[in-house]
Amino acid sequence: MPLISYHVADVYEAWALFQFVKLTLDILRSSLKKISEGDTGADAERREVARGLLVAHKALDSITYTGVVMFLVVCVGQAGWALYRLTFTDPTLNGWESYNNQLSLFKAAGFIASAAAIYNVHIVESEFHCFFVGYSPLLKFVTVKILLSLAFFQAGAFYAIQTFNKTLPNVLQDVSKRIPFVADILQFNDSQFYLFYSSLILYECVLGVLLHWFAWSSSESFYLEHNDVIEGDEEAIAEKTPLVDKTEKTSYSSWLFG
Repeated sequence: MPLISYHVADVYEAWALFQFVKLTLDILRSSLKKISEGDTGADAERREVARGLLVAHKALDSITYTGVVMFLVVCVGQAGWALYRLTFTDPTLNGWESYNNQLSLFKAAGFIASAAAIYNVHIVESEFHCFFVGYSPLLKFVTVKILLSLAFFQAGAFYAIQTFNKTLPNVLQDVSKRIPFVADILQFNDSQFYLFYSSLILYECVLGVLLHWFAWSSSESFYLEHNDVIEGDEEAIAEKTPLVDKTEKTSYSSWLFG
């Protein structure tokens, strides 16, 4: 029953990923348009490259959204089916094995979908990071990859390691039992694993918060990008200033403690 919390959290995670990808691709289109028109002072070769990428942007949109939407559908399906079974049916009538087997199908699909989504996000960041204007992508994409891996990928990797260990000869299994930390993970039952995994997620969330502090700087100019510009409207924006002046010295201690 507590696993429902994981399933519902995965839905929120998938929706956050969808919104992040939508924002990033919109900003990429806007940035390519600026570069191709010479608004950023780019040389002729860079402007020509930007024009070509702008033409291919629609295809990039479709490919990237494929992995993200697959991930979102699996998360919604898993949470919806689990809530339906536990709310409107009694899984104990046929034993919990049937219920667990049904959810294991979502786990397998989710592992593949999350891997595809991580790969798509990685490609966008690695191939187009130098074309973003007023938007620093590196730490943003690092935090998204960590967030993505929480849903299915990390748990699936642990289960894969446990399953692989069971197929090893007895001699190699004895060796793995002597490896610190790894030996404990290999011997976890479901309850022990989810207690461990819940604790691990807490530490990863703290790491994510710290990275977000630097990744989403309030001084980035993309915050003031007008929706019409993102959608391709030719109307210029009269004033574009960051939310916080980069030259302004902000005292975080005074902000925290008044």
